[in-house]
Amino acid sequence: MTGLNNKFIFSTIASIAVILTILVQMPKALSAAGGDQAGGPSVGQAAGGKSDSGDVATPRVAAEPGFDPVRGGDIEPPAEHGEDSEGMRSTTSGIEPVGDPTDGTEQPAGTVERPTGPVDTCVTTECHQEVMSGRVLHGPNAKKQCDACHIDKDVQKHTYDLVVPKPDLCGHCHTCSERSVVHKPVTDKECDKCHDPHGSNHPLQLLGDPSGTLCFPCHKPEEYGGLRHVDGKVELVGACDVCHESHSSWMPRLLPKEVQQLCMHCHEDLRSRLELIGRSHAPVTDGRCLDCHDAHTTEHPGQLREEAPRLCYTCHEHDDIRKLAETAPVVHGAMTTEESCNACHAGHGSVLPALLAKPEKSLCLSCHNEPVRATNGRVLIDMACLLKENPRHHGPISDGECSSCHDPHASTRVGLLTKDYPDFFYAPFSVSNYALCFECHIENLVTVEQGIGVTEFRDKERSLHYVHVNKEVRGRTCRACHEVHASARPFHMRETVPFGPGGWEIEVNHQGLPRGGRCSPGCHEARSYDRGEGDFPKAPRAGLKPEMLD
Repeated sequence: MTGLNNKFIFSTIASIAVILTILVQMPKALSAAGGDQAGGPSVGQAAGGKSDSGDVATPRVAAEPGFDPVRGGDIEPPAEHGEDSEGMRSTTSGIEPVGDPTDGTEQPAGTVERPTGPVDTCVTTECHQEVMSGRVLHGPNAKKQCDACHIDKDVQKHTYDLVVPKPDLCGHCHTCSERSVVHKPVTDKECDKCHDPHGSNHPLQLLGDPSGTLCFPCHKPEEYGGLRHVDGKVELVGACDVCHESHSSWMPRLLPKEVQQLCMHCHEDLRSRLELIGRSHAPVTDGRCLDCHDAHTTEHPGQLREEAPRLCYTCHEHDDIRKLAETAPVVHGAMTTEESCNACHAGHGSVLPALLAKPEKSLCLSCHNEPVRATNGRVLIDMACLLKENPRHHGPISDGECSSCHDPHASTRVGLLTKDYPDFFYAPFSVSNYALCFECHIENLVTVEQGIGVTEFRDKERSLHYVHVNKEVRGRTCRACHEVHASARPFHMRETVPFGPGGWEIEVNHQGLPRGGRCSPGCHEARSYDRGEGDFPKAPRAGLKPEMLD
C-alpha cells in the first residue's frame, strides 16, 4: 500500500514538471513566430528589453501617434473627404464600406480595420467621433442609440442601411403640420437641406445660422442683403424665423400671421399711434404693408420699395398728380426734395384730411417761414413773418386753408394757383380771368355797374370795383389795391403796390371815412367817394357768396 502511494506521488510530480517545462518554452516560441511573420520586434523588445543583437529597444506607448496599443500594430489617421475612421463612407442613403474584405478587394490604406462582428458602440476614440462634435445633438445620437436610424445590413462586413428609406426617415419619428404653404425642402422630404441628422453647433441641429448661412444657399443673398436700408431683424438679429415659418404655414411666403399683424408684432409704437388716430392710409387699413415696404432690404429710407413720389404714383395715378407734377411748369418745391410726398403727408395715418402731417397752415409755414426760391427762380416772401406783422388775414388763411387758392403739388399757373388770377397790375377783364376770386366772391362786384346792395366800395350807386376792374384793356387787377394774404389795414388794403418791370412801389394811401373813403395813390390824383345818405340795402360782407358767409 505504501509502495502504491509513493508511485502515485512520483507520477504526479513528473506530470507537473512536464507542464512547467511547456509553459516556460511557450512564450519564446510565440515571440519567435510573431517576429518571423510580422517582421516586428519580439515581446521583450516591445517591452523595452534587449534585441538579439543586445541593444535596448525603444518602447512604443499609446500616446505615440500611429500606434495601436490594443492591436499592437500601426494605424493610419482617419481619411478625410467623407470616409470615417471605421473605413466607412457616410452617404445620404446610409453607410457604405470602403472596400469589401470578403470579395477579394484589398482594404484601402489609411483606414481603421473594420469590425467583423457585432459592436457594443459605434462611437469610440477611433470611430465616428465627428457625429458627437456638435453642441446640439440629435436625441438618439446623444443617447448613442444609432439603431434608431441605422439597421444592420451585413454584420460581418460592418455595413448598414437606414431603418426606412431616406425620404421617410425623419417622418418615422417627427411629424409636421400639414398646412397650405409648405417649405420646398419639406415637400421634397430633404430635411438635411437645413438640419444635420447627427448634430451641429446651431439650434435645432441647423446646418448654419438663420442669419444667412442657412437660408442663402437657396435664397440668393443679393436679393436680401447688401443694400443701404435693411430691416433690423435681418441686419442685427439675422432671425429669418421671426417672420417666416420653417416648415409650413397657412399664409403666403410661410408667414406665421397676416402681414399687418406680423408687422405690428414689432412695430408696437405704430400700432398705438394708429389706434389713436383712427384714420389710416388705405394700404394700412387693408393690411397691405408690403405694397409700400420691402420686408428685407432696399435702397430707400424706411425700406420703401421705391422713392417718393414714384412709389406714391403706383396708386395715385388716377389723381393726375403724376401727369401734373411731370408736365406742369410750376412744381411745388417740396415735391423736388428727398422727402417729396413725405414732407407733407404721413405715410401710415393722420387725424387730418389727406393724411397731412400737420394742420395745413402750420405745415405750409414750416417751410415758408423764410424767403423761399421757387422752382422758376422767383423769391417768395417770408409768409410767416408777413402774417405775424399783419393781423388782418385773408379768409382762407384765417381758416387755415392755403389749398383753397394753391395746389400743393403742381400747377400750370404762377404761384401754384388752382384757378386763373391775373399776375400783373393791369389786365383785361373777363370772368374766367378772375376764376379764382369768384370761387368765393360774387361776380356782380365787377360785372354790374350798379353797386347798391352789391358792394360798399361805391360812389352813390356806382360800383367802384366795376370802374377799376371791368375794362377791356387796362383794367386794374385785385392786387393793385388789395393784399391777397394779409394786411394791417381794413379790407386787406395795401400800403404800396409794385408797379412795372422793376417793381417800383406805388403808395396806395387809402383812408376810410364814415360814409365812404379817400384815396390818393401814385397812379391818380386824390379822390373821395361817398355812399350817400339813406336806408340802402346792405351789401354782403366783402362781396362774398352766401354760402361763404355761413
